[in-house]
Amino acid sequence: MKCELCHKADAETAIQREVDGEVQELYVCQNCARQEAAPTAPPVSEEGQPTPEDEMESMPLMGMILDAAFEIVGRAMNLAEPACPACGIMRHEYRKQSRLGCPECYTAFAKEMDAAIFDLHRATQHVGKVPQRAQALWQRRQIEERLQEAVKAQRYEEAIALRDELRRLPEPDAAEGGAP
Repeated sequence: MKCELCHKADAETAIQREVDGEVQELYVCQNCARQEAAPTAPPVSEEGQPTPEDEMESMPLMGMILDAAFEIVGRAMNLAEPACPACGIMRHEYRKQSRLGCPECYTAFAKEMDAAIFDLHRATQHVGKVPQRAQALWQRRQIEERLQEAVKAQRYEEAIALRDELRRLPEPDAAEGGAP
C-alpha cells in the first residue's frame, strides 16, 4: 500500500491525525511520518533568520528520537497484533492490502472478518435472492441427506416418500439459470 500523504513510497507506519475534530488513522511512509511529527517552523535568531547551530543540532536529534520512537511503537504493535500461524501475515498488513495471505487467515482473523462483514451488510448470513439453479441444487442436496438418514435409521416409508420427491424434482441440468 502506498503512503496516504505522498502516494509515492510504501506505507510503513500508522499515524493519527486530527482533521475537523475527527481523529483519522493514516498509513504513511517514514519520511511523511517524520514531517508530520517535526516542528513546523525552524528555530530563528533575533533577526528572524534560522540559526545554523540550532537548525543543525535539533533536526538530527529530532530524527533520531523519531526513529527510536517509531521502532519502539512498531515493535509494540507487532507484539500485540494477532498473526496468521501459517503465513505470518499480521492484522495491519492484511488491512492495508485488503486481502488475506492464505486460507488459514480466515480462521486466524475470523472474529474481525465477521465484524467487518456485519458492518458492511448488517447481517452475517445472506438473506437476499438466490439463483433458481442454486436453490434447486440446495433443495436436492437437502432431500438426499434426509433420504440417507432415513435409510440408515430404517425408516423405509419416509425413505420411499423422499425418493419419490427426488424423482419429481427437475434434473440439475434442466433447472433454470443456464447451462452448468
